[in-house]
Amino acid sequence: MSKQSFQNKQNHQVIFNAIVESSNDAIITKTLSGEITSWNKSAECIFGYSEQEAIGQPITMLIPPDRNDEELHIIDRIGRGEKIDHFETIRIRRDGKRIVISATISPLKDESGKIIGASKIARDISHTKKIEEHPMSAVYLRAIGQLALVSITDRHGNITMANQKFCEVSGFSIEELIGRNHRVLRSGEHPKSFWVEMWATVAKGCTWHREVCNRTKKGELYWVDSTIVPIKNADGKIEGYLSVRVDITERKNQETALRMRLKESKCLYTIRRQMLPQTGIKRICRLIIKELMNAMQYPEITAIKIEIGSNLYTSANYTNTLTNALCSDIVVDNNTKCGELQVYYSQDKPFLLPDEQNLINCITEDLGTWLGRKRAEERINYLATHDALTSLPNRNLLQERIARLMTRNYRNSQQAAILFIDLDYFKVVNDSFGHDIGDLLLKQVSKRLLSCVRREDTVARQGGDEFIILLENITNKPDAGIVAQVILKKIAQPFYIADKELRISASIGITIFPEDGDNVNTLLKNSDIAMSYAKADDRNGYQFFSPKMNLLISEKYYLKTELHNALQRNELQLFYQPVISMPDCRIKSMEVLLRWQHHKLGLISPLKFIPLAEESGLIASIGEWVLKTACSQIKVWQAKGYQVPQLAINLSARLFRHKTLVTDISRVLKETDVKAHCLAVEITESMLVHNVNEAKKILDQLSALGLKILMDDFGTGYSSLSYMKHFPINTLKIDQTFVQDITTDPNDAAITAAIIAMARSLNLEVIAEGVETKEQVAILTRQGCKRFQGYYFCRPLSVLEIENKLPQALPEVKS
Repeated sequence: MSKQSFQNKQNHQVIFNAIVESSNDAIITKTLSGEITSWNKSAECIFGYSEQEAIGQPITMLIPPDRNDEELHIIDRIGRGEKIDHFETIRIRRDGKRIVISATISPLKDESGKIIGASKIARDISHTKKIEEHPMSAVYLRAIGQLALVSITDRHGNITMANQKFCEVSGFSIEELIGRNHRVLRSGEHPKSFWVEMWATVAKGCTWHREVCNRTKKGELYWVDSTIVPIKNADGKIEGYLSVRVDITERKNQETALRMRLKESKCLYTIRRQMLPQTGIKRICRLIIKELMNAMQYPEITAIKIEIGSNLYTSANYTNTLTNALCSDIVVDNNTKCGELQVYYSQDKPFLLPDEQNLINCITEDLGTWLGRKRAEERINYLATHDALTSLPNRNLLQERIARLMTRNYRNSQQAAILFIDLDYFKVVNDSFGHDIGDLLLKQVSKRLLSCVRREDTVARQGGDEFIILLENITNKPDAGIVAQVILKKIAQPFYIADKELRISASIGITIFPEDGDNVNTLLKNSDIAMSYAKADDRNGYQFFSPKMNLLISEKYYLKTELHNALQRNELQLFYQPVISMPDCRIKSMEVLLRWQHHKLGLISPLKFIPLAEESGLIASIGEWVLKTACSQIKVWQAKGYQVPQLAINLSARLFRHKTLVTDISRVLKETDVKAHCLAVEITESMLVHNVNEAKKILDQLSALGLKILMDDFGTGYSSLSYMKHFPINTLKIDQTFVQDITTDPNDAAITAAIIAMARSLNLEVIAEGVETKEQVAILTRQGCKRFQGYYFCRPLSVLEIENKLPQALPEVKS
């Protein structure tokens, strides 16, 4: 052997000896006869014998007597050149304690290949076997093995056991994990102090519990909720560690996503708060850089560049060499690109997609919108305070001006007025000619309104067909009324639009500051209330607000609510007022009158609740109740043997236009088995003027049923002879306004005489209503009237009261 070869062999021996001595496993060699020939440091630790004590001793000193045959079997297999892997058995320490070992035994050969002994690598697995052999360990391990990653290490962190779940999550096989240190799973996400704290805790025998980020075999990160429990022997010394981990990756991802969303929300909120018209572009870009860097997953390695036109804004750490980036275009009006936002990571870290890209896109979208908005700032401000159609101030600007005026006028003790204007019949124009014509009409109305006021006054459009005028510094209350009269006159003049002549009017409500309110909303609300009263009072007029109006509106709302319950409470009643024929002084017919006996308010006039019934849509159900009740009463009286005169039922305007009126009347007549000639219906002239053709159709259908038609209040409306000619009317009722003064006013006497003469010529019957004196009866009789209704003969009576009069004739009236 050369000197060099000898030296190399010595070097190899030195290295081999170092490996043997540094191993955590016991490494032992022995002869075929069983004599121990080498013994390393770990063998001393596991079995308790020093090298001097072990060398030359038989290996049987480590074998329990009951396992001597085991050694003979091992020597036999070694002698045949076999290797024995992971052989688990029991051995005895120097102190007599029995331990479980896992041994791998291989044949030792000399240079000629002859087997001269055996080498054994042994590992103490007593702590593992203790856990496995516990009565509940199998059940426990199977249970937690379904959910948890379980492993056992020796006291140095080397893995001695791992379950299938551990392998599935980590990506390592059992063979790859056994014998390797737990450091193989570290992700680099935790600082060194994290692991120092862990070892300090478990080394003291305490349980350690933390959330840990690990890395799979493929390099992917995953999170576990980790609990490490020290495993102690009978002497209380730590022999290893049990680690139970629960995979919380999904939860951590959700938490990360939530944190990112919160950071994104804060980022967007902070940026958007500063996106004001007066904020400069440079300031906004600096703010975006600052907030966006903080919102990214890795702020410390984030760099940002914003390009807008020829301007460039960057973070302090930006360099042209960066390549790992997310980008988004900055787009303004008409999809025109005006710049770009670029976000870089200076290290090879992955972006959180799609969240971080979406955040960047949101910022560029907001930035583009803000830039476009700045270009149109003046136009937007104008549109925000003015009506697009008429270019008049809108409600917002009007309220600002009223508020400023109130502050100024409080100091100067000056008055101001608000005129709330609603156009009458504007809907008719819209429905008849279309919204284009309606819009042109509104423009012309706005010009006329401007011509009615001073330069310092404000004409505003409230919306729809409503306008509001603010009159500043008026001298007294009547001044507002004068302006209102001028406006009414201007609006009443014809409008010429698209070769059409259009006529409308206006209803105006007026409030005075500070008399009618000390704040903007109160003044506007009260002017609206006053306008509604003007509209209810035949329109084309104006009303000053008064506190009484608020009370009336409250009462109206209360009554409307109570009216819904009136039928259920049986508070509605029918009264009957006879129509007397002369000279025989008999009851010819009776008018059916509806009364409401409220349980708290007492008797409520029909003049109050009938309009409310029409507004609330209850008129149809109330009308049907009246009809059914009247018909049922006819049957009751007929059954008692009375000669029942014809009953006349009043139809309101809304009920007359109800689409099922004729069908409902026909149905009720059939249900109650009442003949149509027993009933009559009373209408007024105003019901016929709005839609003549439709009105004629309804009256023809009612007449065809067999009902008589009475025209009530004749003489107060159009009093057109064409009604008498074209409509199937049977009787005229002279309005009581002409009858009241017939004895003193020659004009009223002439009117009643003309009505009676006209009716006679057309073969129509006439009833004079509101008759209260014998002088009135005498004059009307001389004029040819034969039927009368009024308090002179009989007031309206209840069912019981009128029933007593049916069989008897009333006393003859002496003229």
